[in-house]
Amino acid sequence: MAKFKRTSALGLEYLALGLAVLATMIMTGIVAVIVTSVVMRRFANSPLHIAEDLIGLMLSASLFLGLPLVTLRAQHIRVSIVAEALKARFETPVRVAALLVGLMFFGWIVFEAIPWLEFAWKRNLKTENSRVLLYPWMAVLPLSLGLTWLIFLARLVGVLEPENHMPLESLPDIAVSDGQG
Repeated sequence: MAKFKRTSALGLEYLALGLAVLATMIMTGIVAVIVTSVVMRRFANSPLHIAEDLIGLMLSASLFLGLPLVTLRAQHIRVSIVAEALKARFETPVRVAALLVGLMFFGWIVFEAIPWLEFAWKRNLKTENSRVLLYPWMAVLPLSLGLTWLIFLARLVGVLEPENHMPLESLPDIAVSDGQG
């Protein structure tokens, strides 16, 4: 059982890292598209016609592709006032409730996204202005959120360790600049 847990945890981590690397490559692509469009506007007096649509799709894809790794490492933004207040007495029930809410939310989104992806695939949908195919970009949503759902499930059943959040007191202080330097 320990080997299964370790292998599953490593598999989830490698998948999340792979998607995060893809997100990083897409962000680099966003910069390249913007630079190309600016250069074309300056020297050819004609910006890249697909830039707006493509950048919007790339930005959405990079955000969703980064989500599994952020979830796996518990580095997301967290409102901890309720969790900290209940931690002493109800830490396990609150953690389980949070995992169940995450499972329901991400499961519901994936369940809703798959028919939309199928619809776009069958009709070969494209963006209105630049005619960029939509279904490759739409496939990112069920892929990344499905992996995020698996991460929540793995935490719930004990394959992954519970999230380990640092208390606010242990975070480093942020130095305020005095404007001189």
